[in-house]
Amino acid sequence: MLTPDYIAPETLEDALSIKSRIGAGAKVIAGGTDLILRMRDRVFEPEVLVDLQRVSLDSIVCDEREMRIGPYVTLSRILNDTAIAALFPALAESCRHFAGPPIRNRGTIGGNIVNASPAADLVPPLLAYDARIVLRSLSGQRELALTDFFTGPGATVMESDEILTEVILPLMPARTASCFLKLGHRRSMAISIVNLCVRLSRDADGTLAAAKIVLGAVAPTPLHAVSAEEFLAGKKLSADQIAGAAKLASDDSSPISDVRASGSYRRQMAEVLVRRALTSVWEELAEENADD
Repeated sequence: MLTPDYIAPETLEDALSIKSRIGAGAKVIAGGTDLILRMRDRVFEPEVLVDLQRVSLDSIVCDEREMRIGPYVTLSRILNDTAIAALFPALAESCRHFAGPPIRNRGTIGGNIVNASPAADLVPPLLAYDARIVLRSLSGQRELALTDFFTGPGATVMESDEILTEVILPLMPARTASCFLKLGHRRSMAISIVNLCVRLSRDADGTLAAAKIVLGAVAPTPLHAVSAEEFLAGKKLSADQIAGAAKLASDDSSPISDVRASGSYRRQMAEVLVRRALTSVWEELAEENADD
């Protein structure tokens, strides 16, 4: 493994200047839990590592409309943040199932996004919560939906001179519930065989107002199960409808076979997990409806 130069700029503008000058040869390092492994395997051979620890990109700010999370916020902070637990519980739950405390103490939300792994655990909840991201360069910034960020395994629309500077989560409507599930060879400390997040919102009369079903590790990019979401829209869910949606979500998947699982097993388990998640979330909403 080549030894790159290491720079810890004092300001974001300095970091952007480095990225502008060196481009793809400059890699931003956050926790480094994935980047160092990829450097060891020579997937990346950067000229420069740009450490943004001195730049203020680790805040969590919430107002009446949205929550803004800095890309350097660690998984441990997300897991222990009471506002995130209350407003975006599936995101907190995804961190709970991510590796162990030493990795969670170093790994960051920005790193999990930018690595663009199809099996990234934080991405399905972020997509289910309609996350947006902000990318900055010297020439300005752009805000885009996270769903438009990924183009393939390890590939994104990020330009070589850009840095991820913010993750934005709009606050969810009332009568909303969500669930994150992960299947791996171990409860944590393992790359997901399948992971997913379901988020449902219901109307006052008990019908489904919105459904988001997002799966990981079953397609080249995180999979938005649009056909299943559309199938459920406007319904009061039954076991048969939940089973039908789970089958549609599984049919939309295109998983590969690798050392962790076969493609056919992933497809079967995607159907099982979507059914479990939909059932759990709908039952939670039904209980809330009874209490209203």
